[in-house]
Amino acid sequence: MGNNPGSERIRVVHVGTGLTGKEALRAIISDPMLELVGLHVSAPEKVGADAGSIVGESETGVIATADVEEVLALSPDCVSYCATAVRREDGAIADIVQYLEAGINVVTISTIPLVYPSAAPEEWQQRVKSAAEKGNSTFYATGSEPGFISLNIPTALLAGAGAIDSYRMDEYAIDLDKAYPIWDVLHESMGFGKPEGHVPARIASGKVNHDWETVVRYIADILGLELDAVELDWETLLAPQDLETALGVIPEGTICAHRWQLAGIVDGRKAVAVQYFATVSSTPWPERWPRPSRPNHGGMVFRVEGRPSMSLELYMEQSAADRVNPGVAVTAQAAVNAIPEVVDAPAGLIARPLAGPSIVSRQSRTK
Repeated sequence: MGNNPGSERIRVVHVGTGLTGKEALRAIISDPMLELVGLHVSAPEKVGADAGSIVGESETGVIATADVEEVLALSPDCVSYCATAVRREDGAIADIVQYLEAGINVVTISTIPLVYPSAAPEEWQQRVKSAAEKGNSTFYATGSEPGFISLNIPTALLAGAGAIDSYRMDEYAIDLDKAYPIWDVLHESMGFGKPEGHVPARIASGKVNHDWETVVRYIADILGLELDAVELDWETLLAPQDLETALGVIPEGTICAHRWQLAGIVDGRKAVAVQYFATVSSTPWPERWPRPSRPNHGGMVFRVEGRPSMSLELYMEQSAADRVNPGVAVTAQAAVNAIPEVVDAPAGLIARPLAGPSIVSRQSRTK
C-alpha cells in the first residue's frame, strides 16, 4: 500500500479504550491514512457507544462492540491492540493470535517484551510466529519506554559512537502522583506509602527483568556484546516527614521513591544498563542519585562513556491543548504511526524497531 496520501485508506479495528487505548483511538480517527472500521471494548458500559464519543470527539458512525466475531467479520487490514495485559498477559497473547490467524496484521503496545522479539519469552515468540505464518499476517510490538525511546533513540545516537566503555539510559519518573495518578499502580506496583522493608511489586514479581531486559539485550546485540549476565540492583527511599501528594498523604517512614538499575555485565563491568528513578511530590533527592538538568522534571538521559563520550536528554512536555500525559500520548502514537509500514511489511514478526520517515506522524495541522 505504501505511505502514499493518495492511496486507499488502511482499514483499522481498534481494541482497548483505557488510558493509552483512548489516545490511540483518537490518533486513528485523526490520521488521514487510516479508516476506523471497528472498535472492540471490554467494559459493558461502552458497548453501543460511538467511537468518537468515547474519546470526546465528533461521532464517527463506528459503534463499540464486545463481540470479537463482529470485528473479525470486518476483515480489517490491521488491528491496533491496546487492551491491557496487566495480570492477563496470556489472554492478550491469545487475543493477538486470534487476529493474526485470521489474516489480520496486528500492531500492539500491550505485550512489552515483544518490542524486541528475540529477547521475549520463547513461548510468546513461537505462538505469535506460528499465528502469523498461519494467517500470512504481520505482527509488531512497540510503545514508548520500553519502545522507541529506549530502542530507536539510542540506535540513532550510537551511530556516531566509537569505542564504547558503557551505555546507560536513566529514566526519571518525577512526581508520579501528578503525572500518573493511579493509586493502584503507585501504591501496589511501585510501593509508595508501603512500610520500610516492603519490596515493590514490580521488583518482587520480576516485572523489571520481564519488561526491560529486552532493552538491555537489544542494545548489547546491536553493539555486538556477549553479556555474561543481567543483574538488577534496587533501593527505596522513606519519607522524612508526611508528604502531601495529589493522591493524599505519604506517611513519614513509608516509601516515597525508589531506584532500580538493570545492567548487562561484560567482564565484571556494567556495559549496558537501564536505570529508573520514581518519586512522589516533595521527595528529597539523594545526592548519590544522578540528576537530569531540569530539576523536578521527568525525562530520560542517555549516557555513553567512551571515545567520544556523549549524553542526550529527552523531555516530554505537557501540551497546551490538553491535559493528556505526554508519555501516554507518545506510547499510543508509536503504534498508530507504524500501522502503514506494518501493513506493507512481509508476513511474520517484525524483529527490530521500525524507524524512518515512513512511520512519522501524518497529522500535521498545516495540511
